[in-house]
Amino acid sequence: MTPAHFTAEDVKASFLAVCLFPAFLVFPGYGIAKVFDLFDFGRRTLAFRMVASVPLSMAITPILTYLLGRVSGTAVWVMYAAFALYFLASIVPDLRRGRWHPTPLSRETLIFMGIAVVWLVIAILSLVDLQFGNKNYYSTLAMDYSLRTSFVQSISATGIPPNNPFFSPGQVYPLRYHYFWLLLCSLIDQLGGSAINPRQAMIGGTFWCGLGLMATVALYCRIFSFQRERSSFHRRARIGILLLAVTGIDLIPIIALQVLLGIGFACMDWWNEQVVGFVSSILWEPHYVCGLIACLTGFLILWDAPRQATQRGRTQYSIAGGAALATAVGASIYITLVFGIFLLVWTGVTVWKKWRTETGVLIIAGLVTILLSAPYLVNLRGGGGDPAGGSILQFHIRSFKMAEMTMQARGSGPVWIAVINAIFLPLNYFLELGFFFVVARLWWKKRLARGRAWERRDLALGLMVATSVVICTFIRSAIIGNNDLGWRGFLVAQFGLVLCAIDVLTDIDVSAFQLRKGYLSILLAIGACGTLYDVAVLRFYPVLADQGKVTMTGWLGPDRKLGNRTYALRQAYEWIDQTSNPAELVQFDPHNIIEDIPAMFYANRPSLAGDENCLVTFGGDASVCREIIHKLNRIYPTSAKSAVGSIAEACESLPLNILLVKDTDPAWRSPGSWVWNEKPVYANEYARVFRCSNHSSRAGLPGREP
Repeated sequence: MTPAHFTAEDVKASFLAVCLFPAFLVFPGYGIAKVFDLFDFGRRTLAFRMVASVPLSMAITPILTYLLGRVSGTAVWVMYAAFALYFLASIVPDLRRGRWHPTPLSRETLIFMGIAVVWLVIAILSLVDLQFGNKNYYSTLAMDYSLRTSFVQSISATGIPPNNPFFSPGQVYPLRYHYFWLLLCSLIDQLGGSAINPRQAMIGGTFWCGLGLMATVALYCRIFSFQRERSSFHRRARIGILLLAVTGIDLIPIIALQVLLGIGFACMDWWNEQVVGFVSSILWEPHYVCGLIACLTGFLILWDAPRQATQRGRTQYSIAGGAALATAVGASIYITLVFGIFLLVWTGVTVWKKWRTETGVLIIAGLVTILLSAPYLVNLRGGGGDPAGGSILQFHIRSFKMAEMTMQARGSGPVWIAVINAIFLPLNYFLELGFFFVVARLWWKKRLARGRAWERRDLALGLMVATSVVICTFIRSAIIGNNDLGWRGFLVAQFGLVLCAIDVLTDIDVSAFQLRKGYLSILLAIGACGTLYDVAVLRFYPVLADQGKVTMTGWLGPDRKLGNRTYALRQAYEWIDQTSNPAELVQFDPHNIIEDIPAMFYANRPSLAGDENCLVTFGGDASVCREIIHKLNRIYPTSAKSAVGSIAEACESLPLNILLVKDTDPAWRSPGSWVWNEKPVYANEYARVFRCSNHSSRAGLPGREP
């Protein structure tokens, strides 16, 4: 098989996905906002409407997609077709009447378009494969995208609710995951047909997720912290959007560790307990950012609701805000947990302040959130028995890894480690937040210096940041090893700090700012350079590792043949994709370091066991998994000496369709194993593919024998 250039294929398909996403991330929000007259939509400019439509779509349509999809997949497509028709029916008459006259593009519009183009290039080139001759490289980001690519494929193939694609023992286990953002990626996958695969749909979605966050910043500048001067709004929005590209000063310890100890990282945030910058968060975890946008958009709707003169108007806002928060539940459990606690605190404030109208809006929205998200939460609990992991949440003081590892090396107990972590919290957050750490102090000091009660907006912003910081500092999630609550829930505080930074850079006394400008500028520069470094290392670390420039870690491979091996494996999996049924199971060696990235990235098929634990964390029964792994160990042993000579027994006792073995698997290294006794249906230098049906007599199909 001689494929087209993989990079060209990915770029073309990803850009097509970008062009299709407005059907799901512009048209629906436009229609919903106009029907409910959110943010006085009917009296807004076209620019405002288009910008607002993106976060509104991202916040509300996933929950509608989920609820309708449980009833009928056709109903989902009918809904989006109706949104598209309503959008055209709404905008075309206004254009014909000349309500919006074509005018030369303003400076602000050109700046935003330039930012969008730069972000498009970063998003696509960070995520597509890079092919150089017969070498193909995925980025470091593939560690997470490989999992979610399989989830998108499962949604497209099995519907709503989807199945766990990594555990298919003959019975259905619903996917236990927050996958609402992936619903939209699945729609693009389905709409694009053979021209777009699940991974490419996700790449297109990542670009739009970044646009959605930029639009959310602009909306907050226009509604949450509105100032009447038009120039002030444009300036504040521009500053806020650019600040999304600023991270902490992690670059300093990263360089120090590299120079002094020779320690390098494939991701800048791996040196410490993570506080991930927005650019890196969007690239790594767009579904979490979708959850953040849903929370922020829902709160902004509820924030604006008390201005409505009628009970009907306030009720409409409550319903829309509750729907957005319900989407957040299914897009990011951890961010919603943090934001939900903030909303509870804020509701208490409205009761204390006797803001009865706002209290009523919040209560109604909460009830709507519970009602709409209940089916998903019930389904989430029904993902199978005996899941991996322990308690959901634990008390834990945020780690400062360098100090903690030093204490552990000296044999210190958990109490002393906790004390050390507490002592180092200020330094920890200064390194992780950098510019924003200083900005938070300046913002806080200015509010205290006023000597009067805080304004409603400042009180809400302060509580939003404080709630997120407290929770993510002293509580961690414990279902898996990663502290997703502490890492992702902190995004709420980070967004609040961006709003604080906008205030500091635009509102403080000019002379006072001049005194601090040099200090702040240095921190800004380091934060911006840190983002550039992170984008580069995420993209090129596998390439550099293959060339011997940096450490070749176990999850990339055991040797310097990563590019050749990935090229061959993508060829093999694309051959499987073109010659098999989407429901057929493709099995690979389940014994892998972290995960088998090529299998999850390129197969677009479910597997019997995604790893030696069958990834039952995402739905399944660990006891059933153990029986399956025991049988799979016969054909995929951990030692070459244990490899069997035939796949007949496994094919008869397990629901297998296709087997793939690669050159790094122990079975490959045994001359007398089934890998060499059986006739493959496809083979190249690094991979061999076998079918269970008629495996002993089936003629080999074209492919290069090793």
